[in-house]
Amino acid sequence: MALEQAAVPTPAQRRKDRQRRLIIREAAQLFEENGGEEGGGFEKTTAEAIAERSDISVSTFFRYFRTKADVIYLDLHNAIDEHLAAVARRLTQGHDPAAAVAESSVEILNRFIADEDNKARVVRSFRSPNFDDPRALWTGRWSDRLAELLRAQLPESDDRDLRARVTATVCLNTAWAAVQQWATEGLDEPLEPILKKAFGLAATAAGDAAEAVRPG
Repeated sequence: MALEQAAVPTPAQRRKDRQRRLIIREAAQLFEENGGEEGGGFEKTTAEAIAERSDISVSTFFRYFRTKADVIYLDLHNAIDEHLAAVARRLTQGHDPAAAVAESSVEILNRFIADEDNKARVVRSFRSPNFDDPRALWTGRWSDRLAELLRAQLPESDDRDLRARVTATVCLNTAWAAVQQWATEGLDEPLEPILKKAFGLAATAAGDAAEAVRPG
C-alpha cells in the first residue's frame, strides 16, 4: 500500500531544519578539530563551543538538542517519535504488526542516511563507545513505547502483552544489528538490502527457535 504523501514543510519548519543542519555540521567539524574519536574530541567538544561556532546562544542549542551527544552522535529521542508515527500509520492501513515495524525501520533509516551529514553521524555513533550507553537507554524506552503501540493493535489473547514485547524487541534489535553491520563494514553498499536481509534472517531464526522448542 502506498505511503501517504509527506506534508510540505512550512517556512518556519524549513528555517528550523536549516538551523539544525548548521549545528550538526559545525559540531562535526569542531569534533574533528578537537581530535575526533581517537583524540578525545567528544570530551573536548562542549555544547557551549558548538553554540558559539553555530552563532547561536546556548539556550537556542538546547532547543534543538538535549545534549552534545545528540548532535555529535544520534538524537534517538526524535528518532523514536518519527519511527512510532510511521509504524502507527502502517497499522491503521492494516499492516501486520511485525511488517509495520520492519517497513517503517527501512523507510526511516533510508531517508535519514540519504543526508550525508546524518550518514556520517550514524557511522560515528556505531564506531564509538560513547554511544553505547545512550543507545542502551533509548532502545529500552523505544521498545517499551513500541510494545505499547503494538499491543493496542493485537487481538485479545492471554499472550498479547508478551507478543507485543517480543515483536518490538526482536524488530528493534534486528534493525540495530543491520545498521551496525553496515556502519562497520558495508558502507559501500546501500543500507536497505542489508536491513531487509536482516529481517528475513530474524524471521528464519524465529521459525527455527519455535521448531526447536515445539513439544516432540
